[in-house]
Amino acid sequence: MKFYKTKQYMRIHYFIFSVIVLSSCNNQEKQVATDIWTFDVTQEYPKKEMYIQDIADVEYLPLETNDSMLWLGRDLDYLDEEYIIGCNPLTNNILFHNREGKALHTFNKVGSGPGEYDGARRINYDKANNEVYVLDYIRCRYYIYDDKGNFKRSYHTGHSLKNPVKSFFILGDELIEYSAENTYSRLSKQTGELLGRFSFGSDSKFGLSYYQNNDKIDCATNYFIKDKDGYILTAFASDTTWLLTPDINMKPIGVRTPPIASMEVPIFLKPIKNTLRYYFMYTIKRATKYPMEIYMLDKKEKQIYWLASELKNKDFIGQKVHLDASGGMSEADIPANISIQSMAPSWLIDAYNEGKLSGRLKEIAANLKEEDNPVFMIIKFRE
Repeated sequence: MKFYKTKQYMRIHYFIFSVIVLSSCNNQEKQVATDIWTFDVTQEYPKKEMYIQDIADVEYLPLETNDSMLWLGRDLDYLDEEYIIGCNPLTNNILFHNREGKALHTFNKVGSGPGEYDGARRINYDKANNEVYVLDYIRCRYYIYDDKGNFKRSYHTGHSLKNPVKSFFILGDELIEYSAENTYSRLSKQTGELLGRFSFGSDSKFGLSYYQNNDKIDCATNYFIKDKDGYILTAFASDTTWLLTPDINMKPIGVRTPPIASMEVPIFLKPIKNTLRYYFMYTIKRATKYPMEIYMLDKKEKQIYWLASELKNKDFIGQKVHLDASGGMSEADIPANISIQSMAPSWLIDAYNEGKLSGRLKEIAANLKEEDNPVFMIIKFRE
């Protein structure tokens, strides 16, 4: 594992990429003054077994339950020091809790009239303007409300059901959407005007597919996670991991080796979480069961470790801590130094009865009912 200042190869790579995909940026090569990590997907890195408490402070937060505020589990879309916001995909209820887990309010605008959506595929919250963005997958539209559900405006995604928007995030004055064709579109957050599109690492040879209930599921080849300086973007077919900053510039932050195109059996590298000190990532080898391996880059030690059994929890014997690695939680708008794991009441009740819990988590589980809302394990990384 090496750290190095950007060299000629990366400057050329970055220049070519910028010319092709960033129509709004000046078509000039830019010096990127940053450290870039490298990761060899074929190398055996030192094994490290850790408890999450070794590197983070852990909080267990039960979400208050009532008839109109029912969570399915991995419904979280937004979290900050004030709000916890999610969307139940079955009821299409938009759910607001405060940071202590107390239920605040909910709204539901399903219907066929003005300002009403068919279904809430995904939501996000723009706190600076107190606006909730709802992605209606069927109608290919965004509906924008205030936090109490008062309709403000709506506009088209610019895509169709043949090439739908899979997810989106808000960055500065823009809404960035990611479509099924592995393309990012930049829209004006206020009007929905298309400002540009870009794509990278979308070679179909390097996708992943699997079968579930006889249906073929194609995994997205691109990926994004929130970072303190913007959003980290990566793709199965790209050797470079990029940071998209609020001024809509792309800069490389990491390189994987060997090049993906040179591998007979591809091994993909994907980010999980980037904190001030730690960068978590995982590899997936294209095989029958797609084995996943978790790694941690310690920026202070300048060393990559293989987390053989993933991170463990001192409060829950046998629990694997996932750090938002998959599912809807991985795209939630969560502060960069925080990870969240949703814990189902039935799971915790069983663990309590089996004597696997301790401390605050044990106290919470002792009073849970199976129909209660999930308990969030909130992990705040120390630096």
